[in-house]
Amino acid sequence: MPEALRKSIKINIVLVLIAALVFTLMRKISFSSGLLVSAAWSTVNFYLTLNLFEIAALRKSKKKLLLLLLIKFPVLYLLGFLILIVKFFPITSLLAGMSSILLVLGVSTIWPKRAKLNTSCQI
Repeated sequence: MPEALRKSIKINIVLVLIAALVFTLMRKISFSSGLLVSAAWSTVNFYLTLNLFEIAALRKSKKKLLLLLLIKFPVLYLLGFLILIVKFFPITSLLAGMSSILLVLGVSTIWPKRAKLNTSCQI
């Protein structure tokens, strides 16, 4: 996995933990736990998808590809279905947690490009 993606996943984990701590301190336990659960699910889903693409593109071991497919589709998606069916977590917390990885990836890919702009004027 490229270093930029690994860094984005670490940043996402830290930000979600901070947000969950803030909501816990505000006594919104179900929102906090929904944020944590959905962010963890989304991060694992993202990580497995990246590994699947890497194995398929590089034509690596078919056993590893089959193992990842068996983990991702039946297990992970069934777990996601159960998270939605239980209705213990608010929908907004689930949406925030699932979209957090995309937000962090978007910002982390745009941010370095904006920082490299040179605004100094040379005469």
